[in-house]
Amino acid sequence: MNTNNSTGRSIACGIGAYAVGKAILNGIVGAFSVKDILIGAVMAVFLYCGFKFTNYIIAAVLAVIALIHLPDNISNIGSNWLYLLEGIIDICCAVTLCTNPAVKQHFTNGVG
Repeated sequence: MNTNNSTGRSIACGIGAYAVGKAILNGIVGAFSVKDILIGAVMAVFLYCGFKFTNYIIAAVLAVIALIHLPDNISNIGSNWLYLLEGIIDICCAVTLCTNPAVKQHFTNGVG
């Protein structure tokens, strides 16, 4: 596999580890979901591989999930502060995936 930027790859792998960790934490705190852990793992694999444009797809998924849950997390901030913090981190990760030059350089690998 071609690693075009090791710093970008490290950042992307950190975001992938966050996605898996978030799914596990949500399983511990709330309802355990194998599906969420699998989605986090698939995201981590794509973040590791650095295929073209997958950074934008994963950033969109993170942002949409955060925005969908934002109204509930704000309205019940006393009991949902952890989920609100997750949403803020999701948005930060999405912005990083789309704007960080090192990360963008990592996502230049072709599929074949």
